[in-house]
Amino acid sequence: MNKLMSNYLFTVLYQLLLMLTPFITTPYVSRILRPEGIGIDATVLSVVQLFIVFTVLSLPMYGSRQIAVKKDQNDLSKEFWSIFIFQICVAVLNFIVYYIFISAFSTHKILYLIHITTLLAYSLDISWYFIGKEQMKKIAIRNMLIKVAGIILTFLLIKEYNDLPLYVAINGGTLLVGQLIMWRPLLKELKFVKIEFPDFKAHVIPILILFLPQLMIQVYVLVNRIVLGNVSGEVQVGYYTQANKVVKIAIGLISSLGTVLLPRMASEFAKGNQEQLKRYTNVTLQFVLMITLPMTLGLVAISPNFVIWFLGKDFLDVSLNLMIMSPVIFFVGLANVFGVQILVATNQQNKYSVAITVGAILSLMTNLVLVSSMGSLATTIALLVAESVGAIIQMYYARSYFHFRTFLQLFFKYLVLSILVFIAAWFVGKIVTITPVLLTLLQLLAGGIVYGLGLLLIKDSLVYKLLGVFSQKFLVKIHERRS
Repeated sequence: MNKLMSNYLFTVLYQLLLMLTPFITTPYVSRILRPEGIGIDATVLSVVQLFIVFTVLSLPMYGSRQIAVKKDQNDLSKEFWSIFIFQICVAVLNFIVYYIFISAFSTHKILYLIHITTLLAYSLDISWYFIGKEQMKKIAIRNMLIKVAGIILTFLLIKEYNDLPLYVAINGGTLLVGQLIMWRPLLKELKFVKIEFPDFKAHVIPILILFLPQLMIQVYVLVNRIVLGNVSGEVQVGYYTQANKVVKIAIGLISSLGTVLLPRMASEFAKGNQEQLKRYTNVTLQFVLMITLPMTLGLVAISPNFVIWFLGKDFLDVSLNLMIMSPVIFFVGLANVFGVQILVATNQQNKYSVAITVGAILSLMTNLVLVSSMGSLATTIALLVAESVGAIIQMYYARSYFHFRTFLQLFFKYLVLSILVFIAAWFVGKIVTITPVLLTLLQLLAGGIVYGLGLLLIKDSLVYKLLGVFSQKFLVKIHERRS
């Protein structure tokens, strides 16, 4: 459990940096590149990400799960190299198709050429190995250094609207450098082994099966965005993208939990420890409910004021998108528990695929019906449909790993406290007249105090458990220093 907490804390530290990065760069970049530049960047990136999807496939999930169950050094080396060879073969095919695509594509060709560095970075990504080994510290430190470098370069070099290609190059280049750095510690841990065709072939079908839900995710994440751009224009894409960026900040804290627990759950499943699986599920489910519900309602409360200073007056229309999109935080949290930590970890990829596919199809239908009349709001609603439907179906499939009655009790308990958070933040926003930045901070502080006091008053079991763990560690350190 201590290693899990350490891995989660390091992963959260990186996610906190991801949260801070938009706070630092987005207000600046939004004003320099303006809605047109943001929209062009988002439209191009949407297409590039389609190629990234076919480069990455389901390797992060599959690779980390496979590495987690290998203990022998020779087996570990063989597993890694056989998976990585498959990764490189797929990447080469993608580069060929991408080259054909950009040769025939006339609009924004220079941006597509620059994004070759982005594709190369994902082709060489081996973070799944370290996730499987539960060595999150190495990944977190690397990612934090690269992010800081990207922030510095953005402020030093991006000065006008015409710097959009340079902005894309900074993002892709720093990502590539970050991937290359990870090869040094990996080569120290693994040895080169001979890979036979059967070793390589054994991974193809499982990877492709697990890839199906990842592909379906892109239907509502990327294809919907492309449809929005073609029907409503790049400015509307910019509105949707900026709202989605804000929501992703909060989602990062939740996805960290899935990243950390997937290899551990896979390892316990391989050992046949069903009781331990249920124990992890109960704790993580309570944790997810405890943090996603106040995040969701808190974001709704602060959205009008937050958008003014965070994105600028050109993006005032994003406020409504953000309010509608905020429940995505809650549903993604549930999907991380039921989908990633349970269904994927226990080799139930087919059920995971069904849930994602149904959500994606309904999402695409929603977007196609509404986008011509509602613009970016239609794509926002489509995203919410996909995440909610997918999470509910995954919950049904994972029902044997948790008690539904306990889930409902926890849900309503945290929902009531979260409504109080919303009231506190909304009330502060209505009665206090200060600068928008300070007002947002005051709203967050008010909501945080109300929620913290509420958890203590109801004597929340998870909070008291976490306080007990940290106080015990603190006392141990004091004792060690005295002795």
